[in-house]
Amino acid sequence: MRSLVPLAAVVLGVVLAVAGCSSPEAPAAPPKIDFTVAAGKVSAKPFLYCDIDIKDCKRDTAAQVKLKAAPGTTVEVRVPKEVADTPWSVVIQYRTAAGVDKQPETVAAFGPGKQDSFTAKAPGATDQLRIVEVKQAGGKLVQGESGPEPVTRGVWSAQVEPA
Repeated sequence: MRSLVPLAAVVLGVVLAVAGCSSPEAPAAPPKIDFTVAAGKVSAKPFLYCDIDIKDCKRDTAAQVKLKAAPGTTVEVRVPKEVADTPWSVVIQYRTAAGVDKQPETVAAFGPGKQDSFTAKAPGATDQLRIVEVKQAGGKLVQGESGPEPVTRGVWSAQVEPA
C-alpha cells in the first residue's frame, strides 16, 4: 500500500505538468509607441493591430493620442524592441504656413533591427505637423505598383494640435 501513494503522487504531478504545458498562453498586450515633444511624452496603443499573418485584427478607435506643439516643432518617435525588430515606417501629415493641408507621406522606413527612434518634422520651418503615425509591417506581402509590399500589421497615431 505504501508504494502506491508515491506512485500516485508522481502520476498526479506528471498530469498537472502536462496540463500546464498544453494550456494556451494569453496573448501579449500589443506594444505601445512613445511620441514626445518639448511639452511632454505620451504613449499610444495601436488603433489597428493584427497577428503576424494579418488574419486576426483588432481596432481601437480611441487609441489615437493628442499632443500640442507649435509650428516647426519636431515629434520624437520611439518604438519598443518588438516593433524595432520588424520593418516599420513613419508617416506624417502637415499643414503649410499658407494653410494648405498636405496628404500623408511616408518620411522614413526602417528594416528589422536598424533603428528604434525617429524625429519627425514638417518640411518647412513654420509648417504644422498634424498627424504622426508609425506603421509596422506584418508577415504578408501583396503585389504593389513597384513590386511586393508588406501589409501593415499595426498602426499607432498621434494627432498634433497647434500650441
